[in-house]
Amino acid sequence: MFNNHQHHTAPALPPAARRPYPLHLLLLALGLLGGCGAITVKTDPARSERTIAAATRSALPARTAATPERHATAASSNGNRGARSGDDTAAARAANADGLRLARLLRDQQRLQAASEVYAQLEQRQALAPLELLEYASVAAAVLPAADSLALYGRARQALRQSTLSAAASATLCNGLGRARMALGQTDAALADFDCTLQAEPDNVAALNAKGVLLDAAARHAEARALFARANQLAPADLRILNNLALSHLASQENAEAIRLLRQAQAPDQPALALNLALAYSLQGDQNAASATLRPIMSEALATLALADFSARRARIAAGAPVASELLAASRQQLALREAAGPGNE
Repeated sequence: MFNNHQHHTAPALPPAARRPYPLHLLLLALGLLGGCGAITVKTDPARSERTIAAATRSALPARTAATPERHATAASSNGNRGARSGDDTAAARAANADGLRLARLLRDQQRLQAASEVYAQLEQRQALAPLELLEYASVAAAVLPAADSLALYGRARQALRQSTLSAAASATLCNGLGRARMALGQTDAALADFDCTLQAEPDNVAALNAKGVLLDAAARHAEARALFARANQLAPADLRILNNLALSHLASQENAEAIRLLRQAQAPDQPALALNLALAYSLQGDQNAASATLRPIMSEALATLALADFSARRARIAAGAPVASELLAASRQQLALREAAGPGNE
């Protein structure tokens, strides 16, 4: 979500795409839904990933360093060293203002890699105010590794330590820290960050969803489902939430309810939902329904491999393996939707 509160949805997947998709891809696909103002942004990592390659690199206007030699030359030529120094300072301020406008323009165009590079140059110049540093972190989180994103949010938090933050700014900061820590497996710290978000904005959908995922992973399914249900009330069109709610029921071996929810969440441009539905059918013992769910999104040969994997998981669960462990393992496994391109297989 940008300053004008527009919502952006992920573009449809090209039919010829051959990239593999992990099961439960949407389980951790958490958009950052902030408040309003310059720091707010809604990022879709999948969309950003497809956009980065097409982003045009944009450099800031060059900043010419003001050296003592330059000042001395100016003073000897016109006797007005102070005026030239003031001109240099004004030019630097103008260049930084132009750079910030460029960064925001690129951000609003979803050219997040290019925007992040411009913000980085501004930070190197120490030209970003504390809230602008938080703005940078919000944009860069879509393109940086989690550890780098966490460090950037940490710098923003340090810069803002003496500031009284609005609810929107607090939510942006805490959500950013939480998402980065969640990606790094720092579960307890991430939970504290999402609690911080919800203290500032009790109806923050991203924090409700993220905290629900963490609680579900800790087998606190009833608490997780309460958060997912609240998030679903607030954002009924967000299929990630419905997916996560369904997976929570699946983890509790409430397969029929998981299937009911996943059938509501089907979308042609989000194949992970179909994979999850097929897995739910398979865990219920309905291989025919699982196969019918997979056929529209993958070849017969790949569907056979996926069904064999699902059946093995069902057998291990029947033998006493924890359901949550099997779901976690499934979420880390890559299943191809198309055979790799090669001779005779274009």
